[in-house]
Amino acid sequence: MVAENKIISQKLKPDFGQSRKIGLLVDDTCSLPEKIINDFQIEVVKIKLYFPEWDKFPEKNLYQVMKETKAGPKTSAPPPGDYLKAYKKILEKFEKALVITLSSKLSATYSSARQAKEFMPDPSKIEIFDSLAAASPEGLLALRASELIQEGKTLEEILKTLESLRERIKLFAFLKTTYWVEKIGRISSGQAAAFKVLKILGVQPMLGFKEGKVALTGFNFWTKDTFKALFYQLKRQGRKSGKLRMGINYSDNIELAYQLKEKVEKELAAEVAFISLVPPIVGANSGPGTIIAGCLPI
Repeated sequence: MVAENKIISQKLKPDFGQSRKIGLLVDDTCSLPEKIINDFQIEVVKIKLYFPEWDKFPEKNLYQVMKETKAGPKTSAPPPGDYLKAYKKILEKFEKALVITLSSKLSATYSSARQAKEFMPDPSKIEIFDSLAAASPEGLLALRASELIQEGKTLEEILKTLESLRERIKLFAFLKTTYWVEKIGRISSGQAAAFKVLKILGVQPMLGFKEGKVALTGFNFWTKDTFKALFYQLKRQGRKSGKLRMGINYSDNIELAYQLKEKVEKELAAEVAFISLVPPIVGANSGPGTIIAGCLPI
């Protein structure tokens, strides 16, 4: 499969000078780049992906293949056994394990993590945190947890901080088309028709998180341009929250992701922690053309 270009902020400099007691485990839906995963010594459990069409186009990424074939991938949560192996590996190195999962409202991943915990000799060594998020917002929570571990914070302190951040994290996304969500039955044909009418009128329906689910969170009325609409929402969020740390996910539009990075860094003084591909469990619903911005106040 084609390798993806991913960047991370130069400000992220892990330093585990002191003895580290907590290991961190995430699922790959958090979309953190490989360099962050390696530098912060994060263990990863992978969501299962079935997409045989991809084998025919190894030089393309997932969303380029979706666009060309009009076929979509199937995804499923990792089984408890995958988590069990990861727990054993982490607890060979560390005293405790912090597990961050994508939203329990979107996948059975959280349930798999909990089931596996009960098979461990001492389940009290494992703490599972439901991010109620996915994609770059989940990744930003995991990244902050890594930094807190590096700072020597206790597990209780880290969980308290994550619970606070979970209430303030934001996701902004605009669908290019309803073809994919309609194809897999996430919306009705009537809802899809309404969406198309709004787009024609220049109204951009905006997606975000509501209680752990991806939902309609508002409308952008003043431009048909997705890039401009996304930047406008980030600008508004910056005014409310102050300086932002961001993660950007792209599909078949990496150039647009880099343009957004440059614009928010220059005009909003935001910190873009990483750019990476939209994770498949999200992209199977949103399809090609999707660009996502997750942000946290810093």
